[in-house]
Amino acid sequence: MMTKKTIAMSATIGLLLSATAAVAEFPSEGPIRIVTPYGAGGGIDIAARILAQVGEAHLGARVEVVNMPGAGGMDAANFVRQNGDDGYTLIISDYGPLITLPLLEDTPYQPEDWVPLTQVTEIAPTIVARSDAGFDDLAGFIAAAQANPGSVAITHGAYLSSSHLPLLRLQDLAGFATNQIPTSGGGETVQFLLGGTVPVAVTTPTTIAGAVEAGDAVPLAVASAERVPSLPDTPTLAELGHDVVMPVWYTIFATANVPEDIVAHLSDGIAAAYASDEGQELAARANVDARPISRADGLQDIYDATFETVRETLESVN
Repeated sequence: MMTKKTIAMSATIGLLLSATAAVAEFPSEGPIRIVTPYGAGGGIDIAARILAQVGEAHLGARVEVVNMPGAGGMDAANFVRQNGDDGYTLIISDYGPLITLPLLEDTPYQPEDWVPLTQVTEIAPTIVARSDAGFDDLAGFIAAAQANPGSVAITHGAYLSSSHLPLLRLQDLAGFATNQIPTSGGGETVQFLLGGTVPVAVTTPTTIAGAVEAGDAVPLAVASAERVPSLPDTPTLAELGHDVVMPVWYTIFATANVPEDIVAHLSDGIAAAYASDEGQELAARANVDARPISRADGLQDIYDATFETVRETLESVN
C-alpha cells in the first residue's frame, strides 16, 4: 500500500523527469523568435536576420525575426520578459533598452532579469574631428575644451544614447565641458560635422569611413577595449589614459528564468551559427563584423561591466 509520503515522492520525481525531458527536447515546440526593439533595416535588425537565415542548422529550430519598436525599446523588452521564460522568445538589443532605460525610468523589468546568450558584434563609438578643426589628436581637443569651457561644439546621437554616454564619461574623468548638440542619428551627425555646424562628433567607424578616406575628417579615439580594424591607427581612449570603454554591442538575450540547459544550448548554437562560413559570408555582405562571443567566453562579465559603467556615468550626469 502506498503511503502519502510515497505518493508525494513519486509526484515530485515525475515533475523532475518531465522538466528534464522538456529541456532535452528543446526546441521541439516551434520556431525561436528573435525580437528587436527597433524597426526593420537598422544594424540590429540586419544582425538578427543573419541568424534567421543560418540559425536552424545550429539550433534545431527555425528562427523568426519580430520587429517591435516603441517606448525606447521598452515595449519589445517587456514582451520578451513576459513571454520568454521557455527560451523560445529572445531579444537582440544594444544596452540602451536593457540597461540605460531601467536605470533612468520605472520599467517593468531590471537589468538582472536578462541572461546574455551571444554577443554578435561590437561597434566602437568614435570621436572624430573635421580635418580643418585644428585638432590633430584627442589631447588637442581636450585642451581646447578645457581652455574654453562649453565653447567647443560636439555632436552625437540622441541624449544619453550609446554615442552620448562615452562623451559624458570622458568629460567627467578628464575634467572638461563642451557644447553638446544631439542629433537623430549617424547620418545627421555626419552632416553637422562636415557641414560646419560642429568641429567634433561622436559616431561610428562605418558612418564616418567615407569622410576619413576622403581626408575630410580625422578620427581621434575610439571607446572600445581594442583598436578598430577599419581604423588601425586610431588609439583607444584607454590607451590615451582615459578609462572609457563603452562599445556598443549587439547581443542576444534570454530571460533569467530560462533553464540553464536551454541557455547553454541557445548560446552555443547561436555563436556557432554566426561563426559558420555561411554566417560570416552573410555578415560580410551586410557590413556586419560578426565576432560571436558566447557565455562560455565570458559574455556575462562583459554585460556586468557595461552595467557598472553606464550606472556610474548616469550618476555623474545626475
